[in-house]
Amino acid sequence: MAPSFWDYKGRYYFLFSKLFCNFFHIFVERMEPQIPHTRHYASVILPVKFSGEVSYIVPNIFEVERGSRVKVELANKIYPGVVKEILSAEEVPTHTPDGKEIQYKPLLSVEPLPKILPTEIELWEQVAQYYLCSVGEVFKAAYPALTVKQESVKPRKTVEMFLKSLNNEVIVNKDVVLNAPQQQALRQIEENLHKPVLLRGVTGSGKTEIYITLALDQLRRGKSVLYMVPEIAISKQLQSRLKRVFGERLLTFHSKQTAAEKARIHRILQYNATSRQEELQGENLQRWDCTAMQEGTKEVTQKGTKEATQEAALQTATFHTPNSAVVILGTRSSLFLPLSNLGLVIVDEEHDSSYKQTEPAPRYQAKDTAIMLSRIHKAGILLGSATPSFESEYNCLLGRFALVELTEKYYGATPPQVEIVDTIYARKTRQMVGNFSQKLINEMRRTMEQGNQVLVFRNRRSYSPIVECQECGEIPKCPHCNVHLSYHKYNNTLRCHYCDFTGSFTGVCRSCGTSSFIYRGAGTEKLEEELAAIFPDATIARYDADIAQSKKVEEQVIKDFAEGRINILVGTQMISKGFDFERLKLVAVLAADTILGVQDFRGDEKALQLLEQLMGRTGRRGEQGKLIIQTNRKEHPVLQSLLKGNHHNFHNPDNSRNTCGTTALPAITAQLLGERQQFHFAPYVRMVKIIVKHRDAAKLQELCCQIQEKLQGRKDLEYKELTGPFTPVIDKIRGEFIKCFYVKLARDNRLAHNKRALQECIGEIRNYNSIILDVDPL
Repeated sequence: MAPSFWDYKGRYYFLFSKLFCNFFHIFVERMEPQIPHTRHYASVILPVKFSGEVSYIVPNIFEVERGSRVKVELANKIYPGVVKEILSAEEVPTHTPDGKEIQYKPLLSVEPLPKILPTEIELWEQVAQYYLCSVGEVFKAAYPALTVKQESVKPRKTVEMFLKSLNNEVIVNKDVVLNAPQQQALRQIEENLHKPVLLRGVTGSGKTEIYITLALDQLRRGKSVLYMVPEIAISKQLQSRLKRVFGERLLTFHSKQTAAEKARIHRILQYNATSRQEELQGENLQRWDCTAMQEGTKEVTQKGTKEATQEAALQTATFHTPNSAVVILGTRSSLFLPLSNLGLVIVDEEHDSSYKQTEPAPRYQAKDTAIMLSRIHKAGILLGSATPSFESEYNCLLGRFALVELTEKYYGATPPQVEIVDTIYARKTRQMVGNFSQKLINEMRRTMEQGNQVLVFRNRRSYSPIVECQECGEIPKCPHCNVHLSYHKYNNTLRCHYCDFTGSFTGVCRSCGTSSFIYRGAGTEKLEEELAAIFPDATIARYDADIAQSKKVEEQVIKDFAEGRINILVGTQMISKGFDFERLKLVAVLAADTILGVQDFRGDEKALQLLEQLMGRTGRRGEQGKLIIQTNRKEHPVLQSLLKGNHHNFHNPDNSRNTCGTTALPAITAQLLGERQQFHFAPYVRMVKIIVKHRDAAKLQELCCQIQEKLQGRKDLEYKELTGPFTPVIDKIRGEFIKCFYVKLARDNRLAHNKRALQECIGEIRNYNSIILDVDPL
């Protein structure tokens, strides 16, 4: 069969693009001399890693300003861009450093899209500067779907509901009842919102009610609120609760939404009649929402004049009102929404590692970026957690943050009872049934007999992490990563959890041909199977990343457990964050050694936070709950701290006091921070992790030698300590070998200079695209 047109569509598209660019350049050159004007240039932000300035001629036929959306040509490709600033001919260089004349290209087009807000560009620049990346990479993260079709939003609200919102009143219920400790905490927060405020509240203390009260107050003032949560699953459960309070003023934004859903949120925020009034008149209005305007006009003809009818139709079409405020519930990506009139930023579960972007750049920490955002908008910022990050605790100690505490549960329940089961002893005395100790089985049975529920935590999905041939000892490994393949029984596959490589499990060893295997270790799938054998009459479900692949199944599992239709829920770390289940009275942590044995300077901090968050899932409605931890390391300091309740005993190592006058640190936190100070780890230094990747191990080693020489030879780069190159635990992912360095910088007035020097130093290396700079790594 002869090749069709579509077989060559990529080639045709490239040729067409080149012809269009050449024709446009000739057209501009011929037209411009006939129109006398002063030539201007536009500095354009492009969604690429390139960190330099790229400027273009602004043809006289275009009207552009800071924030205009344009299309330009770079290296024979057409890119969308954002105008950073307008420059005169005197402000742009005419020759390169080696004396060659610079030939500037013209802008290809100005897109009929909303302009990027100045506050957005300012945030991009600050993020790029702090996290050592290009502004273009931040732009790409903020607007990933650059070619999404702008579809009309059809109105769904009645005019009566819409007109009611014109009064800046909150729709539906306004009343949130706070107890005395909550009221005191609220007053302290309001008094200290001139700086970041950390709300340290035990799980179940009612932090959410305080967030809602503060958000209601901002709405009454005509200000919008950004309410951030670390996980999409939390936002889904929280959404229904907030919807009852805020009604149509609640908007939800996260990465799993469709392009159309995201576009709708962008439209609501971008076409705000307050900040975009000049863009929403006449032809511009008809261009972007003619259909919605016509549909809206049918409903609001009672306003009389054509202008008033158009205005009301526009507001109905965009679900937005003049001077109206909204509450945006979102994950970390919501920071880059086109926000305006922002009054408050709330970061719930501020300690959570999900707030850190790891791939691709910008590798930002959403909590710290939220502080940047609040300063740009002159808005308040509130961080909340039962187990704050050590960085936030340290900032309270220094007085940079104000600390407010909630030490009592909302329903007055006593803290959950903690019990540790020594699995070494249990195995010796034959008190283990599979992966469950007899003590835990008895407690689970008693809990269910009382009509309550059980959560079993295992931070490993799959049926078994290792499948070993019983005859020759062969263990299947990922062909692209240096890890074993995990066995997933539900679809009979072997899967890599790093690169998503998947292969079918034939049941026959590829090395010796036998079909006898040992399944070493247990994931959530295997635990679910064991529990079904131990409790045949119980309803058991699983909640992990495999289940979460289906949005419908994921939501149904959470709903069924919340409504008491599931007796035992087996879950991974996804279930530890922010959920509130009324009948959950027992939480069991299996194989806690995998949590405690992490080889990382943050390992104990993460283990403490995770275990305390799990403890907080139980006993939230008055009755005391229970946490049972199965481990081989019962003497571990983190476990002993939980067992003795020392995580709630406060210690002040240097008599420092925060703004609200309370002592500074929990005892276990003070102990772990002392160790970090001794060995120069964050938060006492600023850390930059250099990650070097290459498909050739020998070339990787050469690259590491170049980096080491560059860093040690740079005179204007001052660092406290340079560690590496060292090999990480997983030293090969997606076919690339990996090595790392840690650069530890002093937190002083030369910090910004030293970070720039580090970035310049890496940029001088020929293969710098194989090098990643990760500021404030996890």
